[in-house]
Amino acid sequence: MKPSEITAGKTYSNRGKGTTKRTVIEIGDRHRPKHYFGSTPPLEPGILYEQDGKRDVLYLSSFASWVGKEVEA
Repeated sequence: MKPSEITAGKTYSNRGKGTTKRTVIEIGDRHRPKHYFGSTPPLEPGILYEQDGKRDVLYLSSFASWVGKEVEA
C-alpha cells in the first residue's frame, strides 16, 4: 500500500495471512520512532498505532510496507 493511502482511524492487516490488525491512531512528525538503525533517520512522519491494546510507533513508509489491506475494526 502507498504511504499516501494510510489514514488515521482506519484498521489494517498485515501482508501474508493477514491475521495481525493495527489501527492507526494518528499520523505526524511527533510520532517518529525514537530509535533508528541506520545512518540517518528518514525525514517523514511517524504513525501512532494500536495493536492488541498496546500502542507503538513506526515510520510511515515502514507501516505502509507492512500493510496488506484495510479491514473492519
